[in-house]
This record gives sequence, structure tokens and C-alpha cells, in this order.
Amino acid sequence: MGSSKDVMELFAERDIRQVFSEYDGWNVVPVTGSLPAGCFYRVTRNKWAGMEIVFIAVSFDRVPKEEIISTLNTLPDGLGSWTKKYLLTPQAADTSGVPPHIRILRMNAFAFAEGRLVWLTKKKNAKSVYSEPTVAA
Repeated sequence: MGSSKDVMELFAERDIRQVFSEYDGWNVVPVTGSLPAGCFYRVTRNKWAGMEIVFIAVSFDRVPKEEIISTLNTLPDGLGSWTKKYLLTPQAADTSGVPPHIRILRMNAFAFAEGRLVWLTKKKNAKSVYSEPTVAA
């Protein structure tokens, strides 16, 4: 049996795969190695003019930690390729401190309500906690 963090990462990966679909040629791979904090993904696809590369950091914090943003900034920009960087956060997270070159993706399954991280379930008796329109990439 895995921990709850493993399940949360599965939900995050599902959100990433909805935006960066395999049907559109995207290949989603977790970044492994000696990254200090957080969960990171490398998403790639070949284009006629080169390789398109996207690095995505996942944060489940109300305010994303500086170490996640600095680690995302240290990931390499490819030569001869288009490289973009994204931060995947729960809905209603405070992303005001995120630099403008890092794009924000909002999770479909998690949000902050009354300062707590909540799971946005689709069960019959669930209450809507927060509904902010998300911006597609």
C-alpha cells in the first residue's frame, strides 16, 4: 500500500496528461535524481522545427515554497528547443510570488478552502468549495 502522497501525485499527473495529451504527441516523464524538494515532470514532443520541452513542478502548498521555484529555475533550458516552465498548484493557492516566466496550471482535483487543502470530489452529496476558471496552456 502506498502513502497518500503517492495518490496525490497520481491526481497531479492526470491533470498534466489532460493538458499535455499523448494524442498531441506529448511524452510525460517524472524527473528523477537529486532534486531537493517536490515532484517534477519533463514533458516533451518533437515539432518540425525542434524539440518542445516543458518542465512542470507540482506543489500542494498554499503558497508554493521558494525551493520548488528555484529548483524549477535551475532545470536546463534546451539548446535549439523551446523550453517552458509550469507550476501545478491546487485551486485558490497563492501564486502571487511566482515569477512571470513560470506559467501556472491549476489542479482539477484539489483546492484550498478555509486554509485547508481539500479534495474536489464528484460524489453526489459533495459541496462545491471553490470554482475559479482555469487557464489552458
